[in-house]
Amino acid sequence: MTRGRYRGVLLDLFGTLVGVDDERLPALCVGGRTVRTTVAGLGPLLARWLPGTSIEAFWEAFVVVSEALARERAGDHVELPSRERFRRVLLRLGCAPDALPEAAVQLSRAHLAMIAGATVLPPVHRTLLAALRRSHRLGLVSNFDDTGTAYEILARHDVLRFLDTVVVSEALGLRKPHPAPIRAALAALDLGAHEVLFVGDTLTEDVAAARAAGVDAAWIDARGTGCPADATAPRHVLRCLAEVAAIVGVPL
Repeated sequence: MTRGRYRGVLLDLFGTLVGVDDERLPALCVGGRTVRTTVAGLGPLLARWLPGTSIEAFWEAFVVVSEALARERAGDHVELPSRERFRRVLLRLGCAPDALPEAAVQLSRAHLAMIAGATVLPPVHRTLLAALRRSHRLGLVSNFDDTGTAYEILARHDVLRFLDTVVVSEALGLRKPHPAPIRAALAALDLGAHEVLFVGDTLTEDVAAARAAGVDAAWIDARGTGCPADATAPRHVLRCLAEVAAIVGVPL
């Protein structure tokens, strides 16, 4: 596939299309250091569902459960919903069994709302989407544990109108580097793997998933560190998302 010949472009969400401004998240002091985390904003709900449990104790359990989930995902690539992470945290902290389902949902929704509120869309990314939309089919493929919030973020930044398909791992049940999310997007776009470019910011998830699906990948090397010696280099290496325009042959 030569420059300008791709008929479709697929984009990752976090770290590629949108960023998260940590300064918009509440602050929590843990072990003498300040951490920007949604957990710091969950105090009122924690008092309701786990009275007597400190934010610090909740944070520690949240980290333990999150790390365990990450290990599970690395093995089976299964995406569990955000509420399941909070259910496990609450269970670990002794939440009453009959309260677990509702408590997990409420804490998860509050957590996700803070994430959505902290997202930012650089103006140049909107310009790129508009330019690509004139000549290409566009889709989004995201590893994220809540489909509704992914759509909320896209609507918040008014980019849904540019997209022909949105695939979120939580809805699909599988996450990158499994090729299923990208294959689902290809089917929705009605394009072959050789006709599409996938753009993402991670080698182990985005680039690996594209390779497994037979799709060319463009990796955003935002820090300019280069591809590690022990990794297979993607077809394209970028410093920023806007460089996609030159690869697919559209003016910005």
